Amino acid sequence: MKIKKGIAKDFSMMAVLLIPVAIAINIVGFQITQLLRLPIYLDTIGTIMVAMICGPWVGAVAGLLTNLINAIFNPVYLPFTFVSIAIGITTGYLSKKGMFLKLWKSIVSGIILTVVTTVIAAPITVLAFGGGTGHTTSAITATLLAAGQNIWKAVITSTIVGDSVDKIISAIIAYGIVKSMSSRYLSKLSYGEIYIKK
Repeated sequence: MKIKKGIAKDFSMMAVLLIPVAIAINIVGFQITQLLRLPIYLDTIGTIMVAMICGPWVGAVAGLLTNLINAIFNPVYLPFTFVSIAIGITTGYLSKKGMFLKLWKSIVSGIILTVVTTVIAAPITVLAFGGGTGHTTSAITATLLAAGQNIWKAVITSTIVGDSVDKIISAIIAYGIVKSMSSRYLSKLSYGEIYIKK
């Protein structure tokens, strides 16, 4: 399995053209969950997809730009830019190790992405927002606080609960999108060859 290495090679013309597509997928997913008041985000499907086939740094840029755009409408999402960048980088390296080749591996990758998200997002939620961001998952935090848990345990638990569902669903959808791409198209992307059926 040969992968073209190097950040410069990852940012091919095809990869650059895919970044706005990834951002659009992220924003549409996010807007749907906001509209339906769902306790998930679905704002990383595009980031995961592009990181799978273009590499970690292209995924990081897609995550960065998505959060910057979302922050225009709601500044709460600006500090969580670090989470989106980390998701892009982590997904790229998981893809390189073949962790999105099968459905069950994509689910495991979703769990790994949940851990990464929790480690970065929980401190931001507690230190920058006092435990609540106004998202639906804040209701879980409030319930846990009312039950007597301390702020850190409540935020970490609500983040794991919300993000485990979110990241697993996002990883499965991204897996489905990449699986539907043609071999000819995938061959033009740095990590695309991983997903070409031999």
